[in-house]
Amino acid sequence: MLIIIKPSTQKKHKKNCTWLLEQCQKRQISYTVFYTTGHFTNDCQKITVLAQSQKRVVVLGGDGSLHLAVNALMGLSCSLALLPQGTGNDFARGFGCSNSAWRNAIFSEHQVKIDIGQINSRYFINIAGVGFDAHVVQALQTKPALSALSYSLAGFKCLFVYQPSRLAGSFAGQQCEYGNLITVFANHHYFGGGLMIAPKAQLNSGYLECYRVPTRGLLGNLYSFVRLLLRKHHGMKELNYQRLEIAYINTPDLPIEADGELVGVTPALVTIHPLALRFCMPNAK
Repeated sequence: MLIIIKPSTQKKHKKNCTWLLEQCQKRQISYTVFYTTGHFTNDCQKITVLAQSQKRVVVLGGDGSLHLAVNALMGLSCSLALLPQGTGNDFARGFGCSNSAWRNAIFSEHQVKIDIGQINSRYFINIAGVGFDAHVVQALQTKPALSALSYSLAGFKCLFVYQPSRLAGSFAGQQCEYGNLITVFANHHYFGGGLMIAPKAQLNSGYLECYRVPTRGLLGNLYSFVRLLLRKHHGMKELNYQRLEIAYINTPDLPIEADGELVGVTPALVTIHPLALRFCMPNAK
């Protein structure tokens, strides 16, 4: 077993780390521990090498650590388990599971093949986006959020300074151009520290859920943000929603976020890899 740990001084994190290592020893499971450094490319390459000889990889971290692991494991045969330890934990939030359920899944044989998205060279397990969400992620690079609530508050504040751009692209073969507030491609439900953007998303559907919300000025943008917070955005007439397998964004130099990480700039090609990764599914009961 390969255990990927994002270093942390939080008591819960230390408790879960201690528990996992003790469980491996108790079950006589040999393991290797890899501590992430924050250098994506180097960490990704090292994890790929270490994981080639492992049957299971366990991530103790948040969405960023999970994103790193997914990019390292694509194409390998090992399964992936998660013990959520991050700030937002948006991917984990979509399962509605307790910490004990995630713990149990680590040693369970209940594995499910799930879809993985890709935007340019980066794979993503949860959500990728271009627009306001990427702007918030970029703003938080200098002052990271300490909780899911602070993430949402940071997003609200960013609305007042966000300068939307025109976005041109092709979505499932449909050409369009619009002033972009949010354009996201969802493989699972939540993003932005707990905002349920894609309630209909399924991890094994073979499609990404695409949400495009045009900009409508400050008051209109605030209205859209509140509707999103209240999970009422599907009723917005301005919303363009579709399920797709491929999309192109032609406009250059717009920041891209994937799983809450800045991963580059547009132009971008977005695709889906059906049933590309074996995931240790927690039991929600």
